[in-house]
Amino acid sequence: MEELYSETYLKAKPSPKRTMARIGFIVLCVALVYIAVFVMQSTPMLFFAVVIDGFIVYFMPSGNIAYEYVFVDGQIDFDIIIAGNKRKTKKRTDLEKVDIIAPEDSPSLNQYQNLPLSDFSSGIKSDKHFIAVSRSDSGQERIKFTPDEKLIENMKFKGRSKIQC
Repeated sequence: MEELYSETYLKAKPSPKRTMARIGFIVLCVALVYIAVFVMQSTPMLFFAVVIDGFIVYFMPSGNIAYEYVFVDGQIDFDIIIAGNKRKTKKRTDLEKVDIIAPEDSPSLNQYQNLPLSDFSSGIKSDKHFIAVSRSDSGQERIKFTPDEKLIENMKFKGRSKIQC
């Protein structure tokens, strides 16, 4: 039997929390230089401020976020790609552990509204987002994602009764 495989890559809008952290770090960098130059008027303090700013910029959260969904024969991996070079699998689930997958505005998801939500969607309001309700060792949870047509078709082929479009 042929293996079902699908890869979906999408750029995501940075979360408000990540955006606020970036803005906070930028303000901190500017404030350190301002204090060193205008308040303390000290060359060693300016050098210290520039070194600290270098560390802050290096460790600042990236604004370039993407998600990749890899579907292989019933298993879905949700990976995050940060700044185009750091990849990490955030969640892995199997269609056998999924109760339902439906568009986020579907009335069939109403009974699951109080479950914890993991958001791996694009974050763009005009995109069509889906919610998967999955069972794990820690209980049920909702997973929000933005699949493409090929991923939806592969999921339907593997577990038609669980997919509602």
